[in-house]
Amino acid sequence: DILIKSRREFEAEMGIVNTVSNEAKLEGVELLDIHFPSLSKDYLAQLKNQLAQLGLEVACCSVSNDFGKAELKAREENEKLVEKWIELAQWFGTDTLRVFAGWPGEQNPEKYEQEKAQLWQEMIERLSRLSEKAEKFRVVLALENHNHLGFTQTVEDLLKILKEVNSPWLRVCLDTGDYLVDTLEINGFRALERALDYAKIIHAKFYQADEERGDLKQDWFQIISLLRRRSWAGYLSIEYEGAEPSDEVPKAVRFLQNHLAS
Repeated sequence: DILIKSRREFEAEMGIVNTVSNEAKLEGVELLDIHFPSLSKDYLAQLKNQLAQLGLEVACCSVSNDFGKAELKAREENEKLVEKWIELAQWFGTDTLRVFAGWPGEQNPEKYEQEKAQLWQEMIERLSRLSEKAEKFRVVLALENHNHLGFTQTVEDLLKILKEVNSPWLRVCLDTGDYLVDTLEINGFRALERALDYAKIIHAKFYQADEERGDLKQDWFQIISLLRRRSWAGYLSIEYEGAEPSDEVPKAVRFLQNHLAS
């Protein structure tokens, strides 16, 4: 079954969890680390208990790591951060943890290529070690195709990382908008098709949600057609990046529910 939920709206507050379950009639949530007010045992237990009471599945946990940082200590700390979230993902009962490769050059175009080359092998080694830990915890690392001068600028970069790490415990978190809007000129729909073969979860991106067309910046009918041709049976996690979440997220939900059910 395809699961739909709103990632942007979830801020680790109990009220929004109720909204996801009761008002939007969604099946699960993706838990994003940067929205957690605390990682205390009490808070985590309270959140897990409420999710269970509401019948909401944790489809995925997401950690916001960056192996492109200039300082070695910062990159080491980011590896430890992912290690912690592998354990938390298992504790929350999900088999998927979204991860990043990182942004070499601190998103400075003048430093990007040089630092990307310098840090590439180290990034591969970190993801390899983390994949080994993920296997022990039975959690798949889903590498997002996030660009903005990241290691994964193109689909070729993304697939190269998968090939060099060479682990079934490292797959893809496929962000539709990154290829179809943010990097259309260098990636586009063909990149989406190629990356889908390795996807563990899909971030269904919406910028200007429209109940009839899906999104004004992407052809969601083309995306849905691709998912049907490939018999996609994984999760769709709604990621909204617009200005009117209270108005447009419900539109995105209704569009997907209506067209995926047909």
